Amino acid sequence: MRTEVVKRPPVVQWLAMLVATLMIASLVRLGETELAVGLIPSPWDKLAHMATFGTIAFSLWLALGQRWLYSCAAFAFAIALYDEWRQLTLPGREADLADLLANGVGIVLAVLLARYIVARSIRS
Repeated sequence: MRTEVVKRPPVVQWLAMLVATLMIASLVRLGETELAVGLIPSPWDKLAHMATFGTIAFSLWLALGQRWLYSCAAFAFAIALYDEWRQLTLPGREADLADLLANGVGIVLAVLLARYIVARSIRS
């Protein structure tokens, strides 16, 4: 697979990095507030986990480029690990292996989508 097949305009790269940065910052900051406790009822919270961490991984990939795909996925998963670890100390929050699994599924789906986009652009 070629390292940089999908060409992105700089504005897309900047917007994608802004999205990823804002999502990470809001996870860290809002995750510490009472607002985060029970915000989304189970089992819908798992979809929110998948969407959040998938979007972070995909946005980072859009911002940084194809050759960083797996690094972006690993970074998103490291944030997911940190988020679950941090919940051990937050009142009203609990770390959950199912949440971590949902985070991972979202990240894997983002990687698959990115690879599909690259494969499709190679064929074009």
